[in-house]
Amino acid sequence: MDIKKLRGFRAVVNSGSIATAAEWMHLSQSAMSRLISSLEDELHLQLFERRNRRVELTVEGSAFYSETERLLAGLDDIPRIVSDIKSAKSRRLRIVALQRVAASLVAPALARFSSTHPQQRFSVDIRHRADMERWIGSEYYDIGLCVSLPCEHPQIRSEKLYSSRIMAALPLNHPLARENQVTAAQLADYPLIGLEQGQPPRRHSDEIFSNAGIDIEYTLETTSSVFAIQMVAKGMGVFITDAPGAANALDGSYVLVPITPAYELTFAAIYPRSSTPSPMVGEIILEFKNYIQQHFPPDQVWIPDN
Repeated sequence: MDIKKLRGFRAVVNSGSIATAAEWMHLSQSAMSRLISSLEDELHLQLFERRNRRVELTVEGSAFYSETERLLAGLDDIPRIVSDIKSAKSRRLRIVALQRVAASLVAPALARFSSTHPQQRFSVDIRHRADMERWIGSEYYDIGLCVSLPCEHPQIRSEKLYSSRIMAALPLNHPLARENQVTAAQLADYPLIGLEQGQPPRRHSDEIFSNAGIDIEYTLETTSSVFAIQMVAKGMGVFITDAPGAANALDGSYVLVPITPAYELTFAAIYPRSSTPSPMVGEIILEFKNYIQQHFPPDQVWIPDN
């Protein structure tokens, strides 16, 4: 694959015009058109819809662009990496995390860690679980934080980070907000908020009601647990979550009530199997665990034995 074709593709996407992209890359408009056509022929994909002087990404083109941008971002970063090596600077620690983990754990723990390691630099990306495994396997990241599931990727190993009891997040004025614990049957009588199908927390939520023999429909479905908690706080419904996941909303804007029988959700750190983790990875993992132990009740969140 010619990198020039990928850079040309990115230029057309960012400019929305073959003519403008050609100017950016110091090519003629016809040469840029041939570059894009050659890329489409090589990929056997239609990347753009041509509309007069403008071009718009197709669905296939949009999916390809997200991967191309990631690849080119890595290539664009090479000069900085070389500069760091020459100047003997510390290498950037690359972290990828689920949104719910990034907001409730990575952000506060990383801020605390940075106060004692001011020279260490980081990059943090937010991705879905499936994407995460692929990028960790290719060693693009040093560590990923995600829901612990059986990992079948041959290039990944995992370490349990923490477990959390699954709770019901309720609006402050909800009729069940003062209960010591609630059942699936009680929750089923009220509007429910759920993550979209395929996300691990959604599977746990569905399982809780399925085990109770209850068929449910969600009033609201979303891809974001952060948004779900925000909607709970606004009185939209009940959301099945874990304590750190619920911490994405302001304290006092919702109530967490344990679900009975008890269910738990375990989160893990994943690493590339083929490389030795940086010592800094071990230190940041310890910081994550310390933060969990210091900021969440031990009956709700705990460090499991690996």
